[in-house]
Amino acid sequence: MQQQPTALEGIGYKQQLLRAVYGVYSPWVERFPLACKKGCAACCTQSVTMTSMEGEMILDFVRREGREKWLLEKLDRDRPGKSTAAMTTNHFAKACLDHQEVCVDNWGSWDFTPCIFLVENTCSIYEVRPFGCRSFGSFVKCGAGRAAEIAPRHLAVNTVFTQIIEHVSSDGGYWATMNDILLSLADCNTQDWKIHLLPAQPVPGFLIEPHEKHTVKTLLKQLREKFSEKGVFGDLIDNCMPI
Repeated sequence: MQQQPTALEGIGYKQQLLRAVYGVYSPWVERFPLACKKGCAACCTQSVTMTSMEGEMILDFVRREGREKWLLEKLDRDRPGKSTAAMTTNHFAKACLDHQEVCVDNWGSWDFTPCIFLVENTCSIYEVRPFGCRSFGSFVKCGAGRAAEIAPRHLAVNTVFTQIIEHVSSDGGYWATMNDILLSLADCNTQDWKIHLLPAQPVPGFLIEPHEKHTVKTLLKQLREKFSEKGVFGDLIDNCMPI
């Protein structure tokens, strides 16, 4: 079941896979009556996690915008590892599926420092924001003293798509907070970022309830149709949730 990604031809192909995931997820989540609007930035903190594959896409975008020097200065001033976790999403999923007890401390502390890409409470890399940002949503306006609220099926799809994205990076990629990933890719002067990176893990099985499978299967079918040849998505879906 722990099938590794096959025949990945560099970051270009991985980004195609990532954009396919975004392309299926975005129209689906847009049907929810979410309270989130432009300028709402309560969730835009330095606790956002992502894969090194997503970090590559962000760095490419920043370089095209001519903001690489600005980013390097921002990252060089940042202290990596302020928000850390001992388990990736797929590592956590495997522990749960194996009926192992998971210590809440493994999720680390939450850092509410605003994201470095916020400009006047608006995301300046919105086009290439990682899935961790895309999956945030709430039926109510959240903020100080009020947590976000989403539907169970929304959470189920978020979990599965997060697992898939990590899986695509599991042939040598990493998972960590956004700043730590970008620090590693940009090779800043900070020397201790490496200890905060976790190897991305393959999907051990999808962490969802039986009644949530129908919604997830519909989206996985769309995802496989975007890459109909036998490959990463086909193998993964066939192994974890045959359609």
